[in-house]
Order: sequence, then structure tokens, then C-alpha cells
Amino acid sequence: MRIVIVVLMFIICEGGIAASASWSGISVMTGGNYYGEVAQYHMGGEARNVAGNSAEIRSTFFAHKEDNRLYMKHRDYSEEPDNPTFNWWAFAAYGDIVSDETFSSLNRIDDFYSNDVYTGGTLVENPDDFYMAFKISEVLWDGSDYVAGETWYGWVHASIAENLEMTLLGDGINLDGGPVMVGEGGTPEPTSGLLLLVGGALLALRRRKNLV
Repeated sequence: MRIVIVVLMFIICEGGIAASASWSGISVMTGGNYYGEVAQYHMGGEARNVAGNSAEIRSTFFAHKEDNRLYMKHRDYSEEPDNPTFNWWAFAAYGDIVSDETFSSLNRIDDFYSNDVYTGGTLVENPDDFYMAFKISEVLWDGSDYVAGETWYGWVHASIAENLEMTLLGDGINLDGGPVMVGEGGTPEPTSGLLLLVGGALLALRRRKNLV
């Protein structure tokens, strides 16, 4: 009986720790579609770690067709004077490792600051099925300027139809702030310590039952 109580207490503690780290997932809205040639997308979401640090995804993208090819660029809000957001994006492939060391080597999605949406951008190789990696950072005020705090890495799986409507197919993040593999990391697995404790408790109960 004592073993069962210990296991239950461990599970409750583990659940409490896991619950304090959260990921909202990503939502997308196609905000404008101009004659099937230019579309605007708004993405939102929030990550929070066990210490209570958080960062939001507040990103706007524009996609436009040029010579039957699709190009996308990202509105940079990091320079906003009053309410900046530190979001950076890149195209990636399934299985890519996204981390502080690798992010700069990915195919970065062009940032832009003006409303010229009909030119430039980064080529979307396969609009029907593609992945994007993201880097988001907590926004802190150091007394003179906004600076990046805790940072998270994650990915988005998406599809853009012929009419430029975007559909999200999945997303994932490492809530610990460490590396994440594109296409993986959407649902945390039980810790090895919890698995060992539960397994040991079940084994002990089975032995005790056999002795009775």
C-alpha cells in the first residue's frame, strides 16, 4: 500500500511540473487574399516554461505568386518601439534539428519592414506540403531597450492551396528551450524516472500477491 501511495504522489508531482509548462499550439488566419496572387497570414501562439517565462508568436506573413512560383516573407516586429515580438522563421525539412547552433544555417524566411508585398521573399519549394522552423524569445526590458530573454525552438507543418489558403497540419516545440527535431516533439513522453518507479511498484505488488 505504501508503494502505491508513493507512486501516486510521484505522479501528482510530475503532473504538476508538466502542467506549469505549456504550449498553446499555433493558430493561423488568412487575413487577405488579393485576386489569388497575394495572401496575408497571421499566426499566433504562446510557450511557457516551468519557471513562468513566456514568449508569444505574433507573426504576419505575405505570400505572392511570381512566374507560377510562390514566395513568402515575414513581417519583422522586433523593431516595434512599444510592443515588439521576437519571432524568427526559416524553411526546414522533416528530421532537421533546430537549435541555437543550427537555426542560422536553415533557409531563413526573408524579413521585411514595409508594406511592399508584391516583390521579394523566400521561395516556397513545395507549397502543398512544407515545414517551417521558428525561434521565439521572451521580450524583456533592460532599462534602456527591449532584449531577448528565454528562447524556444519549434516547427510548423503547413500546406498552401492554389487559392493561397493556408492549412496547418501540425506543430511542435521543446518547452525546455533545447533542440527540437522537425516533425517530432509535439507531445512530451513520460520521464524515465516515472516509468522506472511505476514498473517497480507493479512488480512489487505482483510479488506480494503471489505470496498471499
